[in-house]
Amino acid sequence: MAKSAIGRRRTAALRDGGAGYAQRRAEIVAAGAEVFRDRGYEATSLKDVAERLGTDRASLYYYVASKNELFQLVTQQAVEEVVAAAEQVAGQDAGPEARLRELIVTTLHKYEDHYPYMFVYIQEDMSRIHSETLDEVWARTMLQLGKRYQEALLKILDDGIADGVFVTDHRHIAMNTIVGAVNWTHRWFRPSGKLTGDELGTTMADQLVAGLRPAR
Repeated sequence: MAKSAIGRRRTAALRDGGAGYAQRRAEIVAAGAEVFRDRGYEATSLKDVAERLGTDRASLYYYVASKNELFQLVTQQAVEEVVAAAEQVAGQDAGPEARLRELIVTTLHKYEDHYPYMFVYIQEDMSRIHSETLDEVWARTMLQLGKRYQEALLKILDDGIADGVFVTDHRHIAMNTIVGAVNWTHRWFRPSGKLTGDELGTTMADQLVAGLRPAR
């Protein structure tokens, strides 16, 4: 299908638009993240994002093709950074308990760094969005990123079980408990609150690691 005139202009601007175009696109992505967080993916429209910016919807099409593309821009880079950090922690030479602590603290630190981008991703039903999107490459990429994070966490848990510092008969339940606890912070954590991401991560790591230690 041939591109529309605005689609051709957008493609050219992405290639040649310079710093001004990139800055405005970044502002649109930031506003999109706020609206997605407040309203959710399904209830959000580009008109809502335009209103948040004090402009009209038509002007946004020079920067993004659709709500779905905007959602992709909001989420993918943040998720990639979280997963890369988790894999780096999992591959360290430190003991399993130290690595699990660092993974939890690092994840919450990244969530704060990328607020509200990561929380926009976490709060959505990603299986539904993946099935709706026409961008199959993006959908596969995001699903694979989720699997890579889980694999990094499972590596640490398996090392801890093998060393006897973690005790669990159900490694996937342990993994899902940790992921669920960390991800549930999207319902209540705000960078302007009493705890920083690092402080919250440290507190959660204390509690989650304690639950895996052998009984004494």
